Amino acid sequence: MADNTSLTPTLIPVAQKVSTHLRSKGGVMTLPDASALTGISLEEAKTVMTHLMSRYDCRLKLTENGDLIYDFGSSLHPRGQRTWGEWWHAVQQWLWKAFMIIFKLWITITLVVYFVIFLVILIAIIFAAMSGSDNDSSSSSSSSSSSSGGGLFNFVGDIFFAIFRWNTYNAAHSYHYETDSRGYRYRSYDPPPSTLAKVSKRKDADKSKNFVASVYDFVFGPPRYEPHPLANQQEVAAYLRKNQGIVVTTELMGLAGWTLAEAEKFMAECVVRFGGDVSISTNGVLYGDFYELIRSKNQEGDAPIEWYWDEYEAEYKLTGNSFWRNVGVGFMNMFNLAFSSAIMLFAISDPMIAEDPDGIYIIALLGGIPWVFSLLFFAVPILRYFWLIPKRRRRHQNNIRKRLMKVIYHNYQAPIALTHLLEAVNAQNKQEERLSQAIVQRMMQQLVSDLGGDIRLDEQGQQVYYFERLRDELDEAKKLRQARDNNRSLGQVIVEV
Repeated sequence: MADNTSLTPTLIPVAQKVSTHLRSKGGVMTLPDASALTGISLEEAKTVMTHLMSRYDCRLKLTENGDLIYDFGSSLHPRGQRTWGEWWHAVQQWLWKAFMIIFKLWITITLVVYFVIFLVILIAIIFAAMSGSDNDSSSSSSSSSSSSGGGLFNFVGDIFFAIFRWNTYNAAHSYHYETDSRGYRYRSYDPPPSTLAKVSKRKDADKSKNFVASVYDFVFGPPRYEPHPLANQQEVAAYLRKNQGIVVTTELMGLAGWTLAEAEKFMAECVVRFGGDVSISTNGVLYGDFYELIRSKNQEGDAPIEWYWDEYEAEYKLTGNSFWRNVGVGFMNMFNLAFSSAIMLFAISDPMIAEDPDGIYIIALLGGIPWVFSLLFFAVPILRYFWLIPKRRRRHQNNIRKRLMKVIYHNYQAPIALTHLLEAVNAQNKQEERLSQAIVQRMMQQLVSDLGGDIRLDEQGQQVYYFERLRDELDEAKKLRQARDNNRSLGQVIVEV
């Protein structure tokens, strides 16, 4: 949260008075309102309101008469502070992560125990093979055996370290594209390669997932591709630097998929974050002016500019494993469940075991603990399946929304009839699902509200969608950029410290 250091000593009590008024009388104010309330000039009122925007969430609105409204909502909400809903979501996320850590640790211990048992068996086999070998074998044969032994121990080491690699996907860099059953292409992280594939030098080693990673993903699912937390801010900054430092609200909606309310709020955040200014053009269009942001030595490090509809949302995968990999993992756990259940049933049927303290510990170790473990191993993915249903439905709706927004933004200069919209959206990509008229109409009801549009009927009684605000703002943005000096040169350095 910003402090009062951005204000002069004279304006600090003024800002406090304005914020008190906003709290008591409602969070809506214009610059003339602030000036009349405090007696400061309009320029000073603008400084105060910009300062308050840095402290509290705000929406910038323009009336039909060309007046700028600063809307702080029904109560002043500190910028960046979580709401109760966000806090509760954070608590749920924390509890889920805590459970994942505990259960992954349990899985790790279980895998290590089996690993040690199998390693002992493997060493015994190696020593037995070495003792039975011919003492007069050639040096080349010995070298080959040594090489084979080294590869074997490397293989064992890879498996051991894979047990402790809880982050089953490389979320930092590597990703690839996949296509879901409806034809939507999305990004997905690359999994760690299979140890067996690396040893056998298979060509598809980089595509075959490590079996231990498959075990973890069977329970908790693979990480879903998520953009950088500041991706929208980086993208807007790059867009501003490429487009003369000028942006309108509808462009923010097109870049990030915001609703109108979200875009107005994000515009205020950009003004604070990038040191911009809010202006009204001669044609009555509100726009953000970030001239200082385009003063640059080079733009090579700028983030790529990607419109909202050019990247579909990633799939919510249950396990991310192949069918037979899931069968293998499930069979192993089913064996443990059946074996531990048999031990517990045997213990219940024999009363003498219950009377023996040592027998109870053994039954708990070999029966009770692995039985609970095996049940959780199956229960978690089953519960996740139902938990993912609404998320998958929402993802599907968002991808449909992206397709329709693309048609709207590419045809913004004229009204769009429902029949034309339906034809255009289904002609974009033949691999993607075909949308029915009912689905398009239902989604357009929401999009018209989000984009500030309107639905009218033509002479034949067909629905026609009007997006006049979108047209006016995008056309005005082009004119403003054309009128701006394109000189971005920093000039020669005249002072060097």
